[in-house]
Amino acid sequence: MQLDGYEVRQGKHLSFRAPEQKNFTYMKSLGSYYSEENVRIRLAKNRNKVKAPKHLSREARLYIDISTYVTTSNREGFERWAKLNNLKEAARTFNYLSENNLLNYEDFRQHISDVDASVKVADQKIAQINSDLNTQIIIQKHCDSYRLCRKVIEDCKSAKNPKAYRTKHQAEYHLHDSLKKELQDLGITKIPSSNKIQKRIEHLESEQAATVREKQELQKKQKTLDIIQQNFTVLLNAPHISNNDINRT
Repeated sequence: MQLDGYEVRQGKHLSFRAPEQKNFTYMKSLGSYYSEENVRIRLAKNRNKVKAPKHLSREARLYIDISTYVTTSNREGFERWAKLNNLKEAARTFNYLSENNLLNYEDFRQHISDVDASVKVADQKIAQINSDLNTQIIIQKHCDSYRLCRKVIEDCKSAKNPKAYRTKHQAEYHLHDSLKKELQDLGITKIPSSNKIQKRIEHLESEQAATVREKQELQKKQKTLDIIQQNFTVLLNAPHISNNDINRT
């Protein structure tokens, strides 16, 4: 604090005063998070942390600035800093970074890529399920029609005049042969029961609904990440605001 130009006064309570300040600011007045005891605990905890290399990009340094609040669970300090930087939806940004343990810029960028990739995978899965579901519905209709035609053909055995019977039901015979070929093209060589096909359809519908929900959750993440990235754009294009400015407010 002294190196940054603050006047430090050690009394019953530690206090600081910036060059342009008239009165000292007591640490205790900033809340329990800034009590001398809690500050010393955090200093001891962070004493051995590696300092950020000077060659880091501005984006990475900015992220370190943000993640400092997240690692210390200092949401109040983060939101004051965010307000000065005109960050919108600061609470959502803080919560998301904290809950997903995104504490460095590389992890953050990778997380965005992973979420985008997961949405694409979910889309592909939904498309495949829809295709399988449509196929099963077609199979179900074909099998139902095939059974009716098969019943007509089998009844020919008990007909008094089989030739006349076949002539009368010629349409069913042709449909039977056509359905049999179409089912074979769909990979059906043995007609499954109606119950078995219905279970397949219900399973696919359940899987479809679960995948749609999964995609919706991923899209919520994408929306939050879009907001965080917009915040980054604002910060990178804005004049630099240091932590010292926060303490003076």
